[in-house]
Amino acid sequence: MRILITGVSGMLGSSMAVELSKAHQVFGTGNSEMDLPINYCIFDLSKGSYKELIDWSKPELIIHCAALTHGNYCQKNPMEALNVNGYSVSKLLEATDEKVKLIYVSTDAVFSSGIHLAKESDCVFPENVYGKSKELGEFFILNSYRNCLIIRTTIVGMNMYRDKSGFVEWIMNSSQNNEEITLFDDVLFTPISIWDFMEEIKFLITLESFSSKILHISGNEVCTKYEFGMLLLEEFSLNVKKVKKGSINIFTDRAKRSNDQTLDCTFYQEKYNRKLPSLRKTIKTMKKVYNNEKRD
Repeated sequence: MRILITGVSGMLGSSMAVELSKAHQVFGTGNSEMDLPINYCIFDLSKGSYKELIDWSKPELIIHCAALTHGNYCQKNPMEALNVNGYSVSKLLEATDEKVKLIYVSTDAVFSSGIHLAKESDCVFPENVYGKSKELGEFFILNSYRNCLIIRTTIVGMNMYRDKSGFVEWIMNSSQNNEEITLFDDVLFTPISIWDFMEEIKFLITLESFSSKILHISGNEVCTKYEFGMLLLEEFSLNVKKVKKGSINIFTDRAKRSNDQTLDCTFYQEKYNRKLPSLRKTIKTMKKVYNNEKRD
């Protein structure tokens, strides 16, 4: 299958491009130079037309991973966030015919703090620009007749590019450098590793059509950011003494973010007979990948 993946300069997109290229013809786009075993081009998603991108890749399936995810940046640059995270979906639909499938990777941030273990049927009410921009992308799919799928998730993982770092790298690097960090013990989430998430993507693209417009695919266990960080460090045999508990409410200069970022994945698991990972399985997957990369 010919697959176009956007955002391959990011953590999820780069790993997904490498994994899917083992069985498919993958075309990828990002915002910087990349060294990947796929067909790659730099493409600006803020462009008015995506015809050039589609003519180049001629996809049968598009996996739209690209997004501006930094909450504070989105808050300060709302039009850019809405364009890249939201209107890009409309442009992809406009540039392709009805035979092309589209998977849009969305987020738990479309929900408000008042919902615990949000279901696909719950009303969205994003509390920041990032969430609103992703809700806009969902809007275009929900109002399309096309064979499209929205996947809401909360991914964790490690970047294959050493010059980039995310939540997991920050925790581990801080411990290795003996630096004190604060992790929220009042923020709940249901994390899934990018590699476990990719297994579900690999399953879904074998289906002839997407019979549901929205699926929640995340971890199968609720934890706090503090609990996640402590378990991560313990699994990697790293020092936990410099990790402090804290509250998200202390950080008043941050873009508003829900205290409850949990997703209920019951519908997906029962509909497709899939078992999503526990917290410990998520951590162990990251340890396995990390060890394999060290050996390489």
